[in-house]
Amino acid sequence: MGYFRLIYRLAGLAVIQLVLGLIALVATAILSPFQRTRRAVIAFLQKLWGRLCCRVMNIRIQCEGTTGNSGGALLVSNHIGSVDIFVLAACFHVSFVSKSDVRSWPVIGLLTRLAGTIFIDRARKTQVIGMVREISDRLRAGFHVAVFPEGGATPGNQVEHFKSSAFEAAVQAGSSVIPVMIRYYDDGEPSVACWPEGITFMESMIRLLKHPRLNVLVWVFPAVTGEADRRIMADKSQALISKKFEETKASPVGGSSVAVE
Repeated sequence: MGYFRLIYRLAGLAVIQLVLGLIALVATAILSPFQRTRRAVIAFLQKLWGRLCCRVMNIRIQCEGTTGNSGGALLVSNHIGSVDIFVLAACFHVSFVSKSDVRSWPVIGLLTRLAGTIFIDRARKTQVIGMVREISDRLRAGFHVAVFPEGGATPGNQVEHFKSSAFEAAVQAGSSVIPVMIRYYDDGEPSVACWPEGITFMESMIRLLKHPRLNVLVWVFPAVTGEADRRIMADKSQALISKKFEETKASPVGGSSVAVE
């Protein structure tokens, strides 16, 4: 049954990537002179993409809270695995910050570029400066940007220390920071959503696609505002997410309500 599930889910995901990818290509070509409109359309398509992918993979999302923010905001979340992208995309109109090597991945690299992903090599200081500038510009333009401040996927048993560099963009743009907690519930320990060291992206996705159902709780906190120090913003956000992560260890999740904006 697991292999049959894998095949039809792969087929469903392939259709979603093909159709929405073509629409995004056409929209990018037609709207290239109108950058703001193009980004708004791409953000809408990405949210649709996230919801359709979660439906195909039977990922049931229960979302608590609301952004309560009409302008651009920096969304910061704990990071457990690649499935976090699908979940956040399903919940928010948002663009992502991703490690630079994703840009060269077959198919996925093209889709992330079409989605307006901001790529970063944290080992190169000049790229970090460019990332902060790009995020800040998008926040000023009224768009949400999502980043995983832990710097990479974690084992999923706790929330790791938040790096503060991306928070500088919110400081420079005068924008709020919205902490978002993600917690998965399934029979695995660690969760099937985790991307362990030594496992490739494709191996991680195959495990996920063969899994019958994945429940996820997304908890959206009130915005963190009024701080001029990026480290304080990072520490406050990490503390909120970490506390809720521990509190929801045994919380049942059964809903599929994902409308938070």
